[in-house]
Amino acid sequence: MPDPVTFRPDDPAFLHDPYPTYRQLRETDPVHFHAPWNAWVVTRYRDVDALLRDKRLGRVMDGVEKRPANPDHAPFDRIQAGSLLEIEPPDHTRIKTAVHEVFTPKHVRALGERIEALAARQADALAARIEEDGRADLIRVFAEPIPVTVIADLLGVPEADRHRLLPWSKGIIQMFEPERTPEQEREAVDAARDFAAYVRWLAARKMEAPADDLISRMVGVREDDPERLSEDEMVANAILFLNAGHEAVVNVLGNGVKALFEHPEARAALQDDRELLPRAVEEMMRFDTPLQFFERFALEDLTVTGDDGVERHFEAGTKFALYYASANHDAAVFEAPERFDVRRHPNPHVAFGLGVHYCIGAPLARLELTRAVDALLTRLPDLAPAESTYAYVPKNVFRYLEALPVGRA
Repeated sequence: MPDPVTFRPDDPAFLHDPYPTYRQLRETDPVHFHAPWNAWVVTRYRDVDALLRDKRLGRVMDGVEKRPANPDHAPFDRIQAGSLLEIEPPDHTRIKTAVHEVFTPKHVRALGERIEALAARQADALAARIEEDGRADLIRVFAEPIPVTVIADLLGVPEADRHRLLPWSKGIIQMFEPERTPEQEREAVDAARDFAAYVRWLAARKMEAPADDLISRMVGVREDDPERLSEDEMVANAILFLNAGHEAVVNVLGNGVKALFEHPEARAALQDDRELLPRAVEEMMRFDTPLQFFERFALEDLTVTGDDGVERHFEAGTKFALYYASANHDAAVFEAPERFDVRRHPNPHVAFGLGVHYCIGAPLARLELTRAVDALLTRLPDLAPAESTYAYVPKNVFRYLEALPVGRA
């Protein structure tokens, strides 16, 4: 019997590189109970896949609290209560139909030229900053402005206000970290309160002068049928789209470009053959997945047989941490999973989730990522890392770099 794996998600060594621990868990303890989180950590692909699709699991459950009730958290809890990420059918279906049109592949394809021009502009801005200073942070100068601009355009946020969005987003997502501090909780609550107030103010403006944007559309749906979309639901999902739309694209770009730097043969193949771009983007999402895990709760007592053949019984309210990042490195599904392979096909990664909570913005994210990587390869073919080491932000749910300093070779 192998020694049990020590799962220490607060260990700096784990936060820098969690993948060896994930491999050990998959091999020896694929459904691991982590007492500090009161959660079952699930690491094998087939188990994660099955539980994401299992309708006996969900994000909300009457009578079950996902976090200790805290009146000080009320502003944050309010923006979560109506979010697509946090609710189940039939409410999930009702709200999704009110906004789905904006994220359909047809609508997203129509944005292609705008996103391509934006990516080219930001690549040129990155080149100019490198020319001026000798180096630049690819994440701040290139990766962040692209998705923030795209989602702000879709939502209808005026350019003069867009500088406020990233600080709010960064503040809010701290509440999702299981190892968060009281200070981070206060910052998340303050950001949620301020962001929600802004969306309500903006929605009032859209009511007076609607435009071709998502907030105007949600305001119109609410005016036509208040039962279809409440004000709180409108606010919650406007915030969700900004947060999710920003975090996914920025962090895939940062982690993915780092992977290209560390795998020059993959970069050379992509430079020579742009037809590989769609596969390369999928591999970026798989190889170093920004959203490391997703929590689900048992909606009823259930019995499941795991990929290891063990039958396990769980009570209603049991919490699961479904590790996307580990599933995406499972050798039972991915050949040579530690290899960054821009030709990998098929690539059934779960970076966008599965089931009811599959990311509604996945088509948009894929388009942004493809255009962004293409712009870098075209306009900065000699882009090179400016430092030999990288630091990740010490978080568990989200995995991303503190910075990605770059120059030219």
